[in-house]
Amino acid sequence: METKDLPHGIVGFNFAEALLRGEFEQAHNMLGPNLRNEYNIQGLKESFDFWIGRGHPVGLPDIEVMDNGELGNQSCDDDGWAYVAIWSEAITVTVKPIGSKYLITDLVWGRP
Repeated sequence: METKDLPHGIVGFNFAEALLRGEFEQAHNMLGPNLRNEYNIQGLKESFDFWIGRGHPVGLPDIEVMDNGELGNQSCDDDGWAYVAIWSEAITVTVKPIGSKYLITDLVWGRP
């Protein structure tokens, strides 16, 4: 199964899509408790604008969840890690089950 079809790929894609649509409250709700403490909704917007949103064309670009197997990192699927390409930038997320939801427990802005 490809990364995009696994919970961490789905959450990563949905998170990127919410950010690009300007739905920062929805994106914030996808964060785990520690990241919610680190980012308030405005802080999430500012980080997005700084790392990805600033200077890019208006409209939704293609969002691509890269397959860990193709990246040579198949074991990253076991860790809940996804690399999500947006324009010429990216976010990486680690997603874990918390309660009844899969939430983002680690977030890195920009290309590695």
